Amino acid sequence: MAEIYKFFNSAPGDERWHYASDFAKYFSSVLSAGLLLDDNEEYGLQVTLDNGLQTSVALGEALIKGYSYQNTTPLVLTHSLPETTNDRIDRIVLRLDLRNQNRFIKVFIKEGVTSATPIAPTLQRDEYIYELSLAQVRLRANTASIVANDIKDERALEDVCGIVQSLITVPISIFQQQFDAWFNNQKLLYETDITEWQINEKAEFETWVESLHDILDGNVAANLASRITTVEQELTTHKTEDAAVKASTDKILNDFESTKNLSITRSNKDKEGIFTTLTYKRKGDNTLYATSVLSGGATPKYTTRTIKFYDVDGVTLLKTTTKTLLYDVDGDWLGEV
Repeated sequence: MAEIYKFFNSAPGDERWHYASDFAKYFSSVLSAGLLLDDNEEYGLQVTLDNGLQTSVALGEALIKGYSYQNTTPLVLTHSLPETTNDRIDRIVLRLDLRNQNRFIKVFIKEGVTSATPIAPTLQRDEYIYELSLAQVRLRANTASIVANDIKDERALEDVCGIVQSLITVPISIFQQQFDAWFNNQKLLYETDITEWQINEKAEFETWVESLHDILDGNVAANLASRITTVEQELTTHKTEDAAVKASTDKILNDFESTKNLSITRSNKDKEGIFTTLTYKRKGDNTLYATSVLSGGATPKYTTRTIKFYDVDGVTLLKTTTKTLLYDVDGDWLGEV
């Protein structure tokens, strides 16, 4: 097995040759394919309606398999006329073509097939060509113009496009799995608490019924009236407490039934470009839900991730979970416990 090392300067009598493919292979090993964020943490190359059967692609940058792309002026594309009877769905794609006669990354219209139930054309991803989908465009039958609502933005979809991410950081899907596990665990805890409360209440009721034998031996009317008053007061208290707990519980569970109810903010970027802090807030009232902070060790191999969950008021700390990050002998991230 050979030792391979690259990107050293040449010296007299020792020339070092490096190809574009060498640099691309390196970058593709540490950065995923997708769109690059600008200085405002926004991504470009948005497809919008221009005029008639024309669409426009905005400024922006991308990285595909280690090769760089940049669009510096709005790019206008013209779609072919749809048929008179059925619709068609085109895709606006950013295509990397490694074939010798091309060697480029350019934007193309990938025309779909006319059908009563049209579908978007499949992206080509093989040894020589790799496509990212910027948008789907539906062309309505027997028309000569495109409607803005018929342009479906696909830039944020990881399976067809997505944003460039470091391949040495923890994927968002891992956080999703952990949230799902926490949610299921919390749901089980609440159900267990309710079951235990019902069992305790039943036992107290049976004890109370048993005590009636002693109570009725004395002043029956007075003792019974006093006992009824006490039970009514206790029942009112239980109902009030139960309603408050249920309202708080329902709010928490509803917030996390789907991550679409949460907004995510990244901060504290280190020298390797890794955001060490993720802040999750409820979209409805912008209250704090959770924070996830990387610590320990040294970038990019942090050793600890601390997650804190907050109540519906966004202030009261409900739970703190600490995870230990694991790496293999090569320094590649394996998971966390």
